[in-house]
Amino acid sequence: MSSRFLLHIAALSAAAATVGGCTTESSSSPLSGQDVHLTILHTSDWHSRLFPYTFTVGRVDEQLGLLQQNAPFGGAARMAHLLHRERANAGRVIHLDGGDCFQGAPVFNFFKGEAEMRTMSAVGTDAMVIANHEFDLGAENFARQAQRWSTFPVLAANYLYDPPDVPGAPQVGAVAQPYTIIHADGLRVGVIGMGNLSSLNTIFESPNRLGVAPLNTVDVAQFYIDWLRPQVDLVVLLTHLGLTDDEEMIERTEGADIVLGGHLHVVLNPPRVVRDCARVDEMGRNYVEVRTGFDDPIVERRFCRPRSVVLAHSGAFMKYLGRLDLVMSDDPTRVGDGYDDVNGFEVLSHRYTLFPVDATIPEDRQVAELLEPYANQLVRLTDLDLLVGYAPNVVRRFGSVGGDSPLGNLIADAMWLRLGIQTDFALTNSLGIRADLVQGPVPVEELFNVFPFENTIATMFLSGREVREVYDFIARRSSGRGCSTQAQTAGARVVLNCGRCQRDANRDGQPDVDGPCAEIIAIGQSEAPCDTDTDCAGAADDPNDDGLCDPIARRCLLPIVDDASYELAASDYIARGGSGFLVLQRNTTQRNTYIPQRDALSDFIRNGPPCGADPATGELPACTADADCHAVVGESFSCQCPTRQRYDDALAMCTDAGSCPSEGRCVLTSCRDQVRDFAVRRECANAADPVAAARCECDALVNAGEACKLLACIDESLGVRSDGRIRMVPP
Repeated sequence: MSSRFLLHIAALSAAAATVGGCTTESSSSPLSGQDVHLTILHTSDWHSRLFPYTFTVGRVDEQLGLLQQNAPFGGAARMAHLLHRERANAGRVIHLDGGDCFQGAPVFNFFKGEAEMRTMSAVGTDAMVIANHEFDLGAENFARQAQRWSTFPVLAANYLYDPPDVPGAPQVGAVAQPYTIIHADGLRVGVIGMGNLSSLNTIFESPNRLGVAPLNTVDVAQFYIDWLRPQVDLVVLLTHLGLTDDEEMIERTEGADIVLGGHLHVVLNPPRVVRDCARVDEMGRNYVEVRTGFDDPIVERRFCRPRSVVLAHSGAFMKYLGRLDLVMSDDPTRVGDGYDDVNGFEVLSHRYTLFPVDATIPEDRQVAELLEPYANQLVRLTDLDLLVGYAPNVVRRFGSVGGDSPLGNLIADAMWLRLGIQTDFALTNSLGIRADLVQGPVPVEELFNVFPFENTIATMFLSGREVREVYDFIARRSSGRGCSTQAQTAGARVVLNCGRCQRDANRDGQPDVDGPCAEIIAIGQSEAPCDTDTDCAGAADDPNDDGLCDPIARRCLLPIVDDASYELAASDYIARGGSGFLVLQRNTTQRNTYIPQRDALSDFIRNGPPCGADPATGELPACTADADCHAVVGESFSCQCPTRQRYDDALAMCTDAGSCPSEGRCVLTSCRDQVRDFAVRRECANAADPVAAARCECDALVNAGEACKLLACIDESLGVRSDGRIRMVPP
């Protein structure tokens, strides 16, 4: 692959010369000799959150100014208001977006990115970088949406596109360009786009369905910086590489002024200042590597003076708008020692402001009206407000100690136990689970937040050796990510060592890997009872085998056998080799069931018992008054029946009889009250008058009580727990 990088880097000059009719002749800026101010508004990773949404605010977001009492969060109409407001409060201003505006909410699943591209045009975006999720429905879909709706350039300098005359080649190459030059009140700003590579596994296969080949990030960045420097006053790299790759790119290049990044959903407040030209030779000289030549490219060292580059990331999911204010000058007396006139303006100072997007921000009327037809269509297409269950507490997608998580276990169990699948074990990638389940009523829309992708369940048969290879890969991948498991499983229990593996040898007697691996893998239960793992040592035929105890069944688990066959249920994403699962990709026994993971999770939850149900019968305790519930299940339960509350026309209020002569059942009080609030927000807001609103709210209370007799409780009764099925051993 590297030879292809080298082959094309020299050819970029011909391509660059055709972009925008640019010339490499230098010309002085009309702003030369004075301090110049520029405001850059930065957004990234919208992930289709065009409508406000609710989530449980964590400590980091709270420290950044996002407060739970100001829910719901996000929404394009609010973001548009902030963008317009900050444009009005700045002089010279541009808005740059870091990509991944596609995928993450139902509006994308149904409208394929049309609403996102129209919204981005409506808010006045000046440029956007193409990111990995723009390709989720194929490169052709992105090209079509961009051609129809974008009023701004879409950038990616590090992608090489198949020529349009290649049969089946998508037209993304016709809409994308490597860079753009923005003229901001006399200031010439060169913006270079750097698309994501790490999450687009298929672009490293040739040919691939995207019609895109990757180019070396550092080589391409340096080439376009050199190309643009004589033409512009400021060079901005707009990237979707991730924080570490951004820093490496800055250190291995020279000449950029600002890097605005995305992909990892982090906020840098304040921004980092990273020195470029950071490599040093044996004589202590700083240098960058530059590739020249076409048929036989030559790598040359170019010596340079390190400069400070401002690196900013502004978060994701429309939670924040980042504002970067710059003061620049090309006056050598203001810049100081080492000034190089080739670099144009240098940044003298910067200030970064982060604006939370929450319910305190009003909506922009134009964007709200633009999105209203999409919202109405979603209502007609699917009932996103249909309740699936009730979560007494937040169901986390990440485990507290890096191992299996409550939500990951719930999802893996739903795949593993799905009627018609019921394999030996199940596996899905942790990062495919995109959100926690928030506390409270869980509607269908919430499952779209958890599973925004249309991934299905695939089954296949693996040998024990292949199972070991799969979990060894998970251990290696997890080791590079803070020893936090990168997969969730069911039907298996594993110990993953992120350091040096303690497994002496494989069953076939071959030497083991020297690094992270799966020390113990157990699939299936024996008849041997246990209380702890030590009870299971030697429980299998081999007395030297380590053992694992299933804490729920209290049975010893069986270590895998290399020559045995095991059936796996996995997301079709990792079955196709996504996230690096190549051992699954090459399996020839794959069968796609076409059962969406989202549907499997929804059905699994719906079949669960309501909160407070008897574990043996699945029934709620009968009652005539709240005191009956307190004696049986606790103070937090209320006796509920259809006749307990009713709207009294004479009193013009909702009355409570306080008891249930018949049909009374103990329901979780918080479930009843929160389901009522959920219904009130959706059904009573447009009541004709105060009396109609009060009647609506009373009916909502009665209906909520009845609903909570049936709604599944998403708690330990459904298997929502971290049970140690994946244990991480830190290095």
